Amino acid sequence: MTMKSLFSLLSIVLIASATLVAQDQTAAITAYNEARELAQGKDYSAAIDKYTEAIEIASQLGEEGEDIKNRSEKQIPKLYFTIAVDAFNEFRGGPSLEKLDAAIALFIQSEEIGVSSGDTDVQRKSTSVLAQLHYQKGLMLFKREMFVESEVALDEAIRINPNYAKAYYQKALVHKKNSPEDVDGIMSWYDQAIATAIRVNDSEVERLANQSAHGDLLFRGAKAVEAGNPTQAIELLQSSLDYFSESADSYYRLAEASNKLTRYNDAVRYSAQALDLETGGNTDKAKIFFELGLANQMLGNKGEACSAYESASYGSFKQPSEYKMEYELKCESTRP
Repeated sequence: MTMKSLFSLLSIVLIASATLVAQDQTAAITAYNEARELAQGKDYSAAIDKYTEAIEIASQLGEEGEDIKNRSEKQIPKLYFTIAVDAFNEFRGGPSLEKLDAAIALFIQSEEIGVSSGDTDVQRKSTSVLAQLHYQKGLMLFKREMFVESEVALDEAIRINPNYAKAYYQKALVHKKNSPEDVDGIMSWYDQAIATAIRVNDSEVERLANQSAHGDLLFRGAKAVEAGNPTQAIELLQSSLDYFSESADSYYRLAEASNKLTRYNDAVRYSAQALDLETGGNTDKAKIFFELGLANQMLGNKGEACSAYESASYGSFKQPSEYKMEYELKCESTRP
């Protein structure tokens, strides 16, 4: 072969190669543009397939295809996130566990794509939504009285977002259903809800958690008094004050339990604190005055006892108070 022939052959090869590159570049651009049109038409799955096609073609072009490849790669994570958002909006339009689970699965996929592609924005937003969705699932399951499953969902919400104050609060409510006698465990979740709420400035959750923890301990303390366990009652009632220090009801129940334990000085002190905090009328205060009267009676303070019983003579406490004044103490006010 002569040199002239060789040069002619090389020229043909180079021209053919350049033509093929140009054709492939055109194909990559065409696939990219078609993907954009599909995305604009909200056919996101088809758009992802077209962007993937554009990437595959562009990857074979070396430096010539780098721009199309990079542009396509940036769009794919965003489309996965958009698909997940659409699923979430469908759930919001008609909530069901099936739709919620579908949205969760798509956001997990979106999160994974964000990680693998290096799109930290998609990853971050997907993670944030996943915490909310697991919390929402916990609420839905709770309302259906599926308490074990609800607790699992809330655990996942907390794992994803350790600063999710509402999830800790709901976890306390669910744990109370699953383990009603685990007082320490229930209070631990309320405590975590309060601490987290303070940290993230969620005053509503802080208020609710304190209110619920106080109410729970007060209820258990009152039940313990009624069941004849005044020592346990005092422990529970004192703990209730950690969550609401100005509780007239807690101090009243402490006075009641103290009287049952013959700790009459404590009963006088607790009754006085209850009366200072009670904002209701005479009928509301009657039960407190009755405990104050009983404590003073047992201490031998007749005058104070008579005065307290007189103030207790309202509602259901009227008859027992009058009996004590007339027949047990023979108070001056009962004399003819």
